[in-house]
Amino acid sequence: MEEAEERHQVEIKVYKQKVKHLLYEHQNNLTEMKAEGTVVMRLAQKEHRIQESVLRKDMRALKVELKEQELASEVVVKNLRLKHTEEITRMRNDFERQVREIEAKYDKKMKMLRDELDLRRKTELHEVEERKNGQIHTLMQRHEEAFTDIKNYYNDITLNNLALINSLKVLCVGWAGEAHSACPRMWAAESWGSRPQLSTPTHPVLFIRLFDNAPLISLTEIPK
Repeated sequence: MEEAEERHQVEIKVYKQKVKHLLYEHQNNLTEMKAEGTVVMRLAQKEHRIQESVLRKDMRALKVELKEQELASEVVVKNLRLKHTEEITRMRNDFERQVREIEAKYDKKMKMLRDELDLRRKTELHEVEERKNGQIHTLMQRHEEAFTDIKNYYNDITLNNLALINSLKVLCVGWAGEAHSACPRMWAAESWGSRPQLSTPTHPVLFIRLFDNAPLISLTEIPK
């Protein structure tokens, strides 16, 4: 009985020693784990700070890159606007040049057409002038011929009248008696509107005017 109690007490002591040993190991493990956790936490914090610093650097780099891209975009837009303006200016100049060329072309055509029409008009006017001059020349020739004919006709009449007057003058001188006495009656006959009668009824009576505005005188027809 006593031996069993002693063994039991010994076992209890051994068990207590084991428990103490386990508690000690557990405390050591806990201390180590705490120390290890602290180290790990510090390392994690340090890693976090490093990552945060990297991220901030990356953010600054991204901001700088974004700003550069914005500036580059502005430059590109400015260059595009400049290029577009230059293109518009070039197209406007080209269009104005084409307009000037077209205007010059049609001005030349209009000048050629105007010159052609002017030449045609001058030619037609020259032809009309020639026809008119020809007609005038023909008409003048006809008028000249008609005037010559009339002149010759009246010259013939004048010559015939002068010959008749001269013959009548000679006849008047030959008939000094009766014809001279009949002259006053002739003038009186003109004044009164009646025809005087000569004393010789065998010859017909002729009434003549020796010159312009002279009174009519009557003479007998020259015997054949």
